[in-house]
Amino acid sequence: MPNPYPDPIPPGPDPTPGPTPGPDPQPHPVPTPEPPPAPGPTPLPPPPPPSPGPRPTPEPSPSPIPPGPEPVPNPEPGPPLT
Repeated sequence: MPNPYPDPIPPGPDPTPGPTPGPDPQPHPVPTPEPPPAPGPTPLPPPPPPSPGPRPTPEPSPSPIPPGPEPVPNPEPGPPLT
């Protein structure tokens, strides 16, 4: 029985090669992290504030203000305004 499929398509020319890759890029040097500074001595907390001394004795209240002169009575009312 004859082959029902035609002959396969012959391969074409080799594809054009792409641009040549350049040299490998230089790897970036990884910076070495600097070690943290060594902790110094722990500072002492500030001393507490000095306690206040005894409170001064409050001065005695001054005597009350003496009353002023007697108020002057109002004069007789005038005629009503129109």
